[in-house]
Amino acid sequence: MAGFGALIDRMDAAIMKALNDGTGDYFESAGMPVAQGIELIVDHNLERAGAGGVLLSDAVGITWNKAELAGVTRGGYFVFDRGRYIVEDTIADDGHMATAVCMVQQ
Repeated sequence: MAGFGALIDRMDAAIMKALNDGTGDYFESAGMPVAQGIELIVDHNLERAGAGGVLLSDAVGITWNKAELAGVTRGGYFVFDRGRYIVEDTIADDGHMATAVCMVQQ
């Protein structure tokens, strides 16, 4: 019988297999590579809740498996599909998967 940790790992792998948009790389703000070829889920036009209700934004959410990349910092960036996504903040982290809100660099 598989332990709980093994079940979580299998669930994370199934989620990434079903939802990933491809692989990308993460660099610290100074340009040094931190992780390469990590599977990413990329969500455009994130909804943000505010005083005026729910608004669409031009921010992009990038989700990754923490086994491939432990964490990100403000100013670091993802390179994915010929685009550069600058990290603004980590908005979700359950210890297994994390999501950062990013701005597209033009």
